[in-house]
Amino acid sequence: MKRNSRKISFLTLVCLILVSPFLSAQNQVEDAIRQMSEDNVSGYLQPFLNAFGATMNSGFSGTAIRDGDVTVRIDLVGMATVIGSAQELYNAKPPSHFPQESVETATIFGDQGAVIQGPQGLSYKFQNGQLNMEYFPLVAPQLTIGNIYNSQLVVRFFTYSSDSDVPDINMLGLGFRHALNPYFENLPFDLTAGLFYQNFSVGEIMKTNMIALNGMVSKQFNMFSVYGGAQFEYAGMNLNYEFEGAAAGENPEVDFTFSSENFVRAFAGFNIDMKFVHFRTDVSLGKVSVLSAAIGFGI
Repeated sequence: MKRNSRKISFLTLVCLILVSPFLSAQNQVEDAIRQMSEDNVSGYLQPFLNAFGATMNSGFSGTAIRDGDVTVRIDLVGMATVIGSAQELYNAKPPSHFPQESVETATIFGDQGAVIQGPQGLSYKFQNGQLNMEYFPLVAPQLTIGNIYNSQLVVRFFTYSSDSDVPDINMLGLGFRHALNPYFENLPFDLTAGLFYQNFSVGEIMKTNMIALNGMVSKQFNMFSVYGGAQFEYAGMNLNYEFEGAAAGENPEVDFTFSSENFVRAFAGFNIDMKFVHFRTDVSLGKVSVLSAAIGFGI
């Protein structure tokens, strides 16, 4: 029991370390969002949702389910996507008393917000970027249990709450994987389909729901295996806050949901099983490309 407690504490510490670049800026991000109208906030956050949804919808498993295998494993899954220059700018809408031509300015991953001039010498500065990142990393602890009726249950769970400046974090993910080999005769590889749902909230105003449906094949060579597949996915973010720049008589409440631009991807990778220790890594290619790697303990 003490060993398991130490392991869980270690995973919690690693999770906090790997997401700390985002968490340390989260209050600044929320402050910036509250200064933005509904017209602009989705464009400002779109690259973030694309990166966040794609990374969280990665790294579910290293191989298809093999007939007769028993699996009880805890993994630490790390995922990252590169943030390029295309994710640093978007076209924003100026406030109503300024010329209504769209303006190219910084997203959440960008640098300085654009400055425009209006009537009577007035000027307006759009929000600066808040996350200065060359890549976007995340980590998730994951438990896999199976195989019952050729199926596995996959659980991701993490929660953190404190009185410090680090915002509260709540993550819950549930997945179901099912082996398809019993429905076919003499397949030269292992074939599995999976369905996964995740809910993730950080701080007070952003909540994200993610769904992924994938199919994968794998081939075992002693302790080494290769795998690949395709995935359809969705990530939607709900924003609920009061717009602090609302004009007199304007409803300041903003409450809407928008979705990521990543809907389909292909992935491939390899896995190494060493009895009770397991390593895997893969790369997925889509609208957003993600590199994931995991270390697991169990059978």
